[in-house]
Amino acid sequence: MNQDDIDLIRKARQGDLDAFNAIVKNYKYYVYRTAFGILNHPSDAEDAAQETFIKAYQSLSKLRDERSFPAWLARIAMHTSSDWIKANRRHQEVAIEQSHHRTSHDAHQLAQTQLDIQDALNQLSEEQRVVIVLRMVYGMDYEEMAKNLDIPIGTVRSRLHHARLRLRELLGEEGGIHS
Repeated sequence: MNQDDIDLIRKARQGDLDAFNAIVKNYKYYVYRTAFGILNHPSDAEDAAQETFIKAYQSLSKLRDERSFPAWLARIAMHTSSDWIKANRRHQEVAIEQSHHRTSHDAHQLAQTQLDIQDALNQLSEEQRVVIVLRMVYGMDYEEMAKNLDIPIGTVRSRLHHARLRLRELLGEEGGIHS
């Protein structure tokens, strides 16, 4: 995170809408990738990203340290995406049923696998979900995760280990959670 972003966050916290719009511009792909990593659907990820920025703007006064903004924003995006899944689960199940009649068995299997993964991610604790997304979606190493989350590297390793174990348990060993 650079000093320009920190300055923009400080200005946005003081009510500067232009500064917040610049933050949105700087972080829109970051938030979209986070949402897409959980939702696996482009338009849903776009909607969740927009909602994330609304929530972030409303909660900006609660941000304690501007340097933790990326991790804080990612947590909001993950919570928003998880809520989006819960709210739209029935719609997704209907869409899968309809697509089953129009597509091959392989496409149905892929859609079911994606839902299974989403369900499994939703059953993880927030801390576990965050480290899984940072590692598997963003490809962050342990040091980057520790820095972004402002926690010791040992805690990152522990959370990631327990998250992987829990995902394997939820998805079955064939889920193949590696990396």
